[in-house]
Amino acid sequence: MTVAIAGVFAISVRGQGFLNLNFESAKSLPANPGNGDSVPVTNALPGWAAYSAGEPSLDIYYVSNSLGNVSGQVELEGGSLALSGDFSVGLNLFGSISQTGLVPADAESLQFEASLPAINLSVTLGGQSLSYSILSQGTGYAVYGANIPAALDGQTEALTFGVNGLAGQSLLDNIEFSTSSVPEPAEWAMVGVGALLLGFWRRRKRERFG
Repeated sequence: MTVAIAGVFAISVRGQGFLNLNFESAKSLPANPGNGDSVPVTNALPGWAAYSAGEPSLDIYYVSNSLGNVSGQVELEGGSLALSGDFSVGLNLFGSISQTGLVPADAESLQFEASLPAINLSVTLGGQSLSYSILSQGTGYAVYGANIPAALDGQTEALTFGVNGLAGQSLLDNIEFSTSSVPEPAEWAMVGVGALLLGFWRRRKRERFG
């Protein structure tokens, strides 16, 4: 008896034309920020545009280490506040960031790190809302994945992350395109059933042959 179990292997591909997807390109930041210093978006988030309630923002707050109470709609967060690496982006209610670039021709999914839970975090590509799910979890964060419509591959499109709803906030980091698709819930169920069947088969084999 042979039981096949599907595996998920993420192979990242460069977001052609997209810049600073890990938010590590910040420059000319205050050396010793106070309770949130205002920094030009072009310095804090090179490659990205920031918006507060749909209006473009020229400046956002830079918050470092334990100083986490600024609550700007878009923040650059560093030090101990960063989700990964030196910097992450903090999105609060009605805050969003957007960038236009070329979607890799062989991309099947978009993967990113965000707070767990990611409260009211919306993700759109080319104006289409992407439904995402958790691929793996760390301490206080998760790696999320969303399948990309095939029609967007190889196209120049806007990628936007925002927080909508009556309340919400999220940290965001390490965005990348992947050549692997994200399994649908039904596919995850099949993987689970396959694992259970394999375990049952191995146990019966041990009982039978000692």
